[in-house]
Amino acid sequence: MDPSIPYQQLLEYEGKYEYVSGSTLKIMASPMDTTLYAVIDKAKYPLYHVKDDSFTNIDDTPVIFQRNDQGNINGYTVNGQLFELITTDIEKLVMYPRKELFNHPEDYTYQIPKRTNDGLEVENINNAFETPERIKEMVKQTIKGNYPDVHSILIYKDNTLVLEEYFYGYDINTQHQLRSATKAFIGSLVGLAIEAAAIGSEQDQLLPYFKDKYKSFDHMSQRKRSITIQDFLTYRHGLDCENNNPESEGNEQQMMESADWVKYTLDLPVVHQPGEVSSYCTGAALTLGRLVELATDKPLEEFADKHLFKPMNITNYDWRFDPDSTSRQTFSQMYLQPRDLVKLATMYMNGGKWQGKQVLPENWVRKTFEEYTSEFGYLWEHKYVVIDGKQYNSYMASGNGGQKINIWPDYNMITVFTGGNYNSYELYGKSTPPNQMIPKYILPALD
Repeated sequence: MDPSIPYQQLLEYEGKYEYVSGSTLKIMASPMDTTLYAVIDKAKYPLYHVKDDSFTNIDDTPVIFQRNDQGNINGYTVNGQLFELITTDIEKLVMYPRKELFNHPEDYTYQIPKRTNDGLEVENINNAFETPERIKEMVKQTIKGNYPDVHSILIYKDNTLVLEEYFYGYDINTQHQLRSATKAFIGSLVGLAIEAAAIGSEQDQLLPYFKDKYKSFDHMSQRKRSITIQDFLTYRHGLDCENNNPESEGNEQQMMESADWVKYTLDLPVVHQPGEVSSYCTGAALTLGRLVELATDKPLEEFADKHLFKPMNITNYDWRFDPDSTSRQTFSQMYLQPRDLVKLATMYMNGGKWQGKQVLPENWVRKTFEEYTSEFGYLWEHKYVVIDGKQYNSYMASGNGGQKINIWPDYNMITVFTGGNYNSYELYGKSTPPNQMIPKYILPALD
């Protein structure tokens, strides 16, 4: 690797380029860390300079830029395939957390979150924590760049929003991609479909709901027939599907190579007795989304809007649920404002109620947070942190890049992070910043 290439030279490569399957990506240079990034749907992936016009991506695959007869960049090649430059006229991402404070983070001053008409009450953080200075220091360290690509931090404590901070050009109105945190709210929709009597019960066998959609399934057996909706809700599906195992036939990358992600998942072989062993599997959650569609005879987005979002006055969001190859860049994920994530978590923390109105059935919320395995409830994770021998328990919805929604019931607290640290283990060998910031700053500030 050659880290010495100057920023001005990196600017030569900036532009909008062709990408796989007829899509596009942008190449942008960051003056903050003198790095070239490929940007897909606002997600940044570093390109490491090797020599001349040669770089490597996060998979260590060579990315070689091409020049025309005049010496100007006109495309790049990956594995011998040429992708042409479309235009150099691009809107660049904000590359600094807060440029005006980057060199003077000590000038940051805390402000009470803005009061809006979204139903969230606000309060001064000094009235909510024993040592609020710890949390203010966390914000300063983020401004300083020590926790890169954290896009928002929100803390809701004792029924009031006490911290709301945005970085890298994000603000109160920006929709943010949720990645796998979307799964937790697919679980909400299953509960609402059961309440609407479109689905009998989560104890129902799963496959009969798909009999009109698919004529048959591979690897059929009595064990596969016995799989219930609850087995998918708790990731105890029994299938050969484990996201973090490259040898698993159903891991996320393998699934995304297929045309129909739901059919691919349901065709997987059974390797465990369903209902016994948990295995985190994206296909399971997506299959439940399709289940709701088939049972209600409505697109999932339409059902969600009517039964979940409108009752909570959530309007500024985007979602295209198509669990197939057309979603390879967007993953069928939701895009929501961070304050709306606080609202959704608050509704869960209050037994399914929002502003006195029962949005989710209370018994569904209770069942969602039960511990079916040490890791999972109904598409929510059980996440705990131990600090100096003390255990802090939470329910968590988590997504690649640092999307973290944690409900801390013992402290009447919700923490929400959004971010852009995609594939952080592969890139940096460590988990996303919220996993370091919560135990270092937020939880110690409680006591």
